[in-house]
Amino acid sequence: MFKKILEEIIAWVEAFVRFVPGRVGDAIRRLWFKMRFRKCENVSIGTGCRFLYPQAISMEGSVGIGPNSFFAAQGGSISVGTNTAFNANVHINASVGGRISIGKWCLIGPNVVMRTADHRYDNQQLFIRQQGHLAGDIVIEDDVWIGASAVILGDVRIGSGAIVGAGAVVTKNVQSMSIVAGVPAKVIKFRGPEVTKND
Repeated sequence: MFKKILEEIIAWVEAFVRFVPGRVGDAIRRLWFKMRFRKCENVSIGTGCRFLYPQAISMEGSVGIGPNSFFAAQGGSISVGTNTAFNANVHINASVGGRISIGKWCLIGPNVVMRTADHRYDNQQLFIRQQGHLAGDIVIEDDVWIGASAVILGDVRIGSGAIVGAGAVVTKNVQSMSIVAGVPAKVIKFRGPEVTKND
């Protein structure tokens, strides 16, 4: 009974903390989630952000999270490296198993979705909702830029220095220093100086 009452009090406090504006709100969220996350050093959290099962979320060093973002880790885990920044409305979900690991110095654009689990659908005699999930890890290495509204699915590793174009759907591993775009995402080129031909 005591545990349920404590959970209810925490839910009310977090509902309040989510929407306190300005620098005061940022300071309150920083202090509150330093106690709630598994590991938290210096995180800036915008208004309206929601975190499910924060004890399975780890933020190392300086991390910035834009407003109205959602992180869920019940049944899985989320870890984020230092100097990584999330824009507004991101959806980072490891709640049905799997692990999301995001490296250092990454840029995550607005409305990006990362989800470790997919629904099973093999059995035609059951509704899809009744068939459970398949979970896989998502690993984002250091210095990755993920453009606005991109979707990253489970069992994907994005190599260091890669760029994922806006609106891309990533279903397979992405090589380091590559630039991918499209649905499904494919390599369009590699990073580096442009080579020009002399006529």
